[in-house]
Amino acid sequence: MEKTLPNTVTTYDDAVCWIYDRIDYERVRPRRQSSHFRLERVERLLALIGSPQQRIPAIHIAGTKGKGSTAAMVNSILTSSDIRSGLFTSPHIHMFEERMRVDGRMPDPDELTSMVRCLQETLLDADADLIQDGVTYFEVATLLAWMFFDRNDVELAVLETGLGGRLDCTTICQPLATVITSIGLDHTHILGNTIEAITGEKAGIIKAGVPVFSWVRQPDAVRVVAERSAALSCELFQGEHDIFERVRGAISAKVGEQRFDVETPLATHEDLMLPLLGDHQLRNAALAVAVSDFVSQTNDRITASTIAQGLASLSWPLRFEVVSTSPYIVLDAAHNPDSIAACLNTLGDQNWLAERRVLIFAVSRDKDAAHMLQLVRPHFDTIILTRFETNPRSYAPQELAELLGSNPSAGTAATVVTAETPAEAFSLAEKTVGHNGIICGTGSIFLAAELRNLLLPSEDEC
Repeated sequence: MEKTLPNTVTTYDDAVCWIYDRIDYERVRPRRQSSHFRLERVERLLALIGSPQQRIPAIHIAGTKGKGSTAAMVNSILTSSDIRSGLFTSPHIHMFEERMRVDGRMPDPDELTSMVRCLQETLLDADADLIQDGVTYFEVATLLAWMFFDRNDVELAVLETGLGGRLDCTTICQPLATVITSIGLDHTHILGNTIEAITGEKAGIIKAGVPVFSWVRQPDAVRVVAERSAALSCELFQGEHDIFERVRGAISAKVGEQRFDVETPLATHEDLMLPLLGDHQLRNAALAVAVSDFVSQTNDRITASTIAQGLASLSWPLRFEVVSTSPYIVLDAAHNPDSIAACLNTLGDQNWLAERRVLIFAVSRDKDAAHMLQLVRPHFDTIILTRFETNPRSYAPQELAELLGSNPSAGTAATVVTAETPAEAFSLAEKTVGHNGIICGTGSIFLAAELRNLLLPSEDEC
């Protein structure tokens, strides 16, 4: 495996090349029977770097949608509480290093180069049976994150699962609490094609005696989480039963924030401000507050004030992110029918009345594109179908047009056009929308990221 790579990683470019040469299941559809989905394998890999996951406790978060946002919220609260925290999320937007942060800071180029060089040398000396099938991109990302946390004396890690939960690399951790944000039909070729099966995979992060915080809503999902929690003697806190959130007044959509109250089993928090829009983000925030209240029982640095400060200071791009106001340009990482529905629900708020609504849409081949297109069609005057360029899994625009044409929505007359690139799609959208309209880019985090790079070129890119 490593023999095809630079013999020695000496520069940042070498390090990035080495990382991206891994088998990447974010770009290539994985096989369910792959040898890479083995927790004992991940545990052996982590042992090569000293098993930092055994020394650094974690908040472990899974879910079909909302897990990244909830992780970012918990991490922001910990940072505001002066707790040295590490955050591991995926995928990244601009550059690989975004996946791992300590107190909000990602590795600088020298740090990343040093860690990759150390990891490369370690793997070259590893047992042949461990690396014979290659070390994957996500395994490398997980190892580098734990190395970064360990080198920076992290007190508490916040881990977002990559795929599923039961067999995910992040599941080799020692959690103080586990969180399951939501369940939907996604990655069905790996996780199963029913809510019950997918919940079983997500609930695989639950460990004996560790409290569980959940906002799953479907009866089958609620049952599976409850049964696993009971079987492992875990205290379960279920949203809408043990945790409550209430909108406080009108949503301030024009400035990209909303105010709300949260009641958890331990405290009531009033007039919190969240710089993210959507009802689904209020549920994510309520989970983050409930988890933080729980951790505060053993760490008095977390207070009502630091919780409020952490939420208010949150920065989490591409989650219904408003990047312009004339016209309004919204970028959202929605990538499955449930998250598309959440995006549309937020757009449907009365604050978002507009003369014209233009959608820029691209989606990965392993997603339910037909269902997503069926959902979006009635809500836009113009739909521009395109493909993202940074990932080969994208549907071709003409294929999306054929899917949309084969399943028309009654009573809608959206104009449908295709564009070969996000840049071309945005140019068309600008010509169409007018000053008092809305352009929404969604369907995949890869599309949203490419549009963000186009619109905010001052941001660092990978």
